[in-house]
Amino acid sequence: MNNINKIIEFDKVYFGYTSEYLLKNINFAVNEGDFVSIIGSNGAGKSTILKLILGELNQNKGEIKIFGENIKNFNRWNCFGYLEQNAYYKVLNFPATVYETVMSNMFCDIGLFKFPNKNHRAKVMESIKLLGIEKYSNRSISKLSGGQIQRVFLARTLVSNPKILILDEPTNGVDLETVDIIYNILNDLNKNKNISIIMVTHDIEKASKISSKIFCFEEGNLMELDKEQLELELSHKHKHPHSNNSNIGGI
Repeated sequence: MNNINKIIEFDKVYFGYTSEYLLKNINFAVNEGDFVSIIGSNGAGKSTILKLILGELNQNKGEIKIFGENIKNFNRWNCFGYLEQNAYYKVLNFPATVYETVMSNMFCDIGLFKFPNKNHRAKVMESIKLLGIEKYSNRSISKLSGGQIQRVFLARTLVSNPKILILDEPTNGVDLETVDIIYNILNDLNKNKNISIIMVTHDIEKASKISSKIFCFEEGNLMELDKEQLELELSHKHKHPHSNNSNIGGI
């Protein structure tokens, strides 16, 4: 691939929370327009790699580039949208409405101590409608189900028009209807709006239908799966853990 299309590059990256490396010699690239899914067992390092991409953690060795620029010098973080794992657990007693929660991600654009204008309000409603939650727009977010709250947070992530979406188990613990809605929206964003997506998931069966690349973590190494390896993984049935709000995820 031409370097000009590379938006994220890992070159011989090592990382560990202790003296022992969790990630070892990680080499991978994400190109503009890619839909990348990352699978692997719990604790393998899937969520850790997302935190490295977002600059929340610093690698011990190797180089990470964002849009061809060393991550240490990169400062255009507004082009990223990030949906963390199990975000809905943090708002169980949160008093804000759906509309206010989505609007809260617009304040970098609006500015401090300023009020949203007509365009800001229109963007918020567009994002809310995209997720099919407009009838809940004035409802307190704490009164919604886990699946509905996850849609709210995805709407909040999308309202800032990110070029790159980073998603950590976006369908974990939500109902099957929301699972399908989220995957359909992500597929549309990637195919029709050219938003690049990097998603950690256990749901390899659904991810395989919409991803352009699938990587698997094994013993600290990240490997891209070819068609034969993917079919082998599918035969192991890495099914979506949708049933019971189980707290599933990597480090």
